[in-house]
Amino acid sequence: MKTALYHIAYQIGMHPAEMAKLVREGEITGEVPGNNPQARDAWVDLHSLRNYIQWRHDQNRLDEMAYLKAIRHIDKALRG
Repeated sequence: MKTALYHIAYQIGMHPAEMAKLVREGEITGEVPGNNPQARDAWVDLHSLRNYIQWRHDQNRLDEMAYLKAIRHIDKALRG
């Protein structure tokens, strides 16, 4: 499910530029036209983002509070 990059990035506590870098590096599925994470048509796939957050948590690279916040917001967006 696609969602606006800038919208979900702020909700989960990540700067849009950081998330755009992850998209460009192929860590998360999405698109950042013109390398502008604030663009209206910049998007990320929520399932891909959720998997990435889960992976970072499993690798002990994301603390529990940040993990729970991110998962809560992603799941809320997935429910619609």
